[in-house]
Amino acid sequence: MEKDNINILKEDPKESIMKIAVPLMITTLITNLYNIVDGMWITGLGINAITGISLITPIFTLINGVATGLGNGVISTINRFREEYGKDSASTVGSQAIVISIFISILMTIVLCISLNYYLDIYGGSYLINKEAISYATPLFLGLSSFVVSIIFSSILRAEGDTKRSMYALSFGLILNALLDPVFIYTFKLGSAGASISTIFTSLISALIMYYWIFIKKDISTKINVKKVLKSKWEWFITKDILKTGIPASFVLFTLSFSTLIYYIFIYLIGGELGISIYSSGYRIYILGNMPITAISNALVIIIATFYGANNIKFLKRAHTYGTITAFNLSLLICAIFFIFSDQIASIFMITTNYPPLTEGISQYIRITAFCIPFLGLGLPSTYLYQGTGKAFMSLLWTIMSEIICVVPAVYFIVFYFNTGLIGIWTGFVVGRAISNILNLIFARIYIYKLEKKII
Repeated sequence: MEKDNINILKEDPKESIMKIAVPLMITTLITNLYNIVDGMWITGLGINAITGISLITPIFTLINGVATGLGNGVISTINRFREEYGKDSASTVGSQAIVISIFISILMTIVLCISLNYYLDIYGGSYLINKEAISYATPLFLGLSSFVVSIIFSSILRAEGDTKRSMYALSFGLILNALLDPVFIYTFKLGSAGASISTIFTSLISALIMYYWIFIKKDISTKINVKKVLKSKWEWFITKDILKTGIPASFVLFTLSFSTLIYYIFIYLIGGELGISIYSSGYRIYILGNMPITAISNALVIIIATFYGANNIKFLKRAHTYGTITAFNLSLLICAIFFIFSDQIASIFMITTNYPPLTEGISQYIRITAFCIPFLGLGLPSTYLYQGTGKAFMSLLWTIMSEIICVVPAVYFIVFYFNTGLIGIWTGFVVGRAISNILNLIFARIYIYKLEKKII
């Protein structure tokens, strides 16, 4: 199994990308289907609960960003070090990553619990909204260590091409989460808190499954030995390399969280609590549409890191080209489906509530923002290209370019200059992301050309 997984990474990119990406797609699909189901259960709690939980969404995105960013740093460092320094160095990387993830998750728990009330004061929401937000956030913050560690375990498996078992563990947790949500929310009458308790509990289950494979069964190439790492001299250059990719990759989603906060302010000013509910519900569908593109881009991190470590720029370029073409073709299909069937997709939120303005608003959001997806198919693989080569700061810069420099001004200009309301906000998303992703693709090809010239 160990050799088969490693060999997958060294195949022709046309073969290896899809072998790695398909399990990631399935995991991401289940993740986003869960988010939609979760949204349906939460919708049944009423507008205050929807709005309160929506205010925590940027923070949860931040938590997910730190975990995913650190995970991508681990993937990039393990694959580059395995090719450059051998199998033992990759094992040290994985062991250090687990220690780092536990330390960071404890630190985040302390900071988030202390700052929660100050954060909610930014929005000036009502007492009932803030009560729902705190009810949801408290269990989430206290138990986030299990969430973060499960992502790191998954990244260690993915780093050697073992995306199937990562898929099994994470998917099992997500399906279990979807089943337990109504139990915690309604049967146990925990309300908003029930949704986050279910999330943390099932993350712990997923982490325990992967713990068995990594520490007990020990049938992976990257042999993890946390005790050995703690007892021996700490290899700071490895930590530096992990964080060199992990921190900028984490700040990618921090940037998304920050930009979402700005969007929430615009949306609240224009559409009030209904606007926030439309965005938070519709965004779950939008993320589902991005699923194949995200999976292909994550697969590129693993493959490009391997080719970059082996100094094989020819295959690196081929991987980026094939990944971008595949992501773009899929994104066109998804855009068409979302645009044509926006009403039917939005109607799923009628299962737990009968509020036509919410459903109509979600349908409108889906129909407009569907046009963001093809541009994301062009640009997102390039963002992950930089993470694979250990240049995650460039990935961060392009995320800032997209969400802060392009999207925020586009939204502001279209909404307040043309007085277009919520439609203007959704249109601003499309315009800003179109510009930034096209530029990202152009500069990525220039970057690869420079790598080729450097080798020659």
